[in-house]
Amino acid sequence: MAQTFDLSDFSGDELTSLINEATSLRQTQRQSRERELPTAADGSKGQDVHDPDHGVITAPTPRAVEEEGPAHGGPEKAVGATG
Repeated sequence: MAQTFDLSDFSGDELTSLINEATSLRQTQRQSRERELPTAADGSKGQDVHDPDHGVITAPTPRAVEEEGPAHGGPEKAVGATG
């Protein structure tokens, strides 16, 4: 739905400032949309966990737990572990 704005009282500088601000806002919105992942067939949106701004907290691998566990008060070896 288009809206009409009365800009007749704006000076040339005010119009230029308004246009520049609107152009900047439009560019920001376009960049934001470009980063969004497309909607999947089930309607969900995926998450790019490789995006540096995602904020994902990765789970440790079993080997990392085995190697780092004792440093954090964990047992030296899990019961029934081999190796």
